[in-house]
Amino acid sequence: MAGVYAFAAVTLVLAGIVIGILAAVSLGIRRDERDRSLTNDVTDRVARGARRVNGVYTRGLAHEPGYYRHDT
Repeated sequence: MAGVYAFAAVTLVLAGIVIGILAAVSLGIRRDERDRSLTNDVTDRVARGARRVNGVYTRGLAHEPGYYRHDT
């Protein structure tokens, strides 16, 4: 009987972790869409984590070989 309780406790903890990760990714995606920032660098850690989980990254001129940024 103690094994059943331990299994249920572990299952609930793992389910909570999965739901937490999904909620954080959903929040990050929503922030990225609200800021329309897929073409820019990320604005916060939540959006950065959502991009990492989804495999999305920004690639602009600054990432191209031979690009030289002139600061004016």
